[in-house]
Amino acid sequence: MAENLNHVEIIMKEMLEIQQKSKMFVDLLSEGEALSQNQLILLLQLKINNGMKATEIAEFFSVTPGAVTSMCDKLEKLALIQRIRENNDRRVVKMALTNAGDKKVQNIFLKFSQDKLTDMASILREVNQLMNKIF
Repeated sequence: MAENLNHVEIIMKEMLEIQQKSKMFVDLLSEGEALSQNQLILLLQLKINNGMKATEIAEFFSVTPGAVTSMCDKLEKLALIQRIRENNDRRVVKMALTNAGDKKVQNIFLKFSQDKLTDMASILREVNQLMNKIF
């Protein structure tokens, strides 16, 4: 029983450290940027997912569709994203990066050296692979 408790304490300590380091990473990405952290994360999500529907964005951020509209309006005014209506159902709107939005995402990561980016990608991939074995 005591050994199990020790493992739980180690797991919690390590998970909290990972969470703190992740926050530090996002803080560093957003440092000196005019955009909020959520706006930057949205740009990254749009890049990774090749665009997203407003409902998917609301679900990802756990916010209302109205909050998504507000967030996207600001990014659209900055010409970083565009709204694309689906041909077969005009009510469905997909948010996608513009060329300027794509460049913005790339520029955010210029704060890191190529070596550091390579190391981070490798380590994070490894952590996720280990987590996939557990969950």
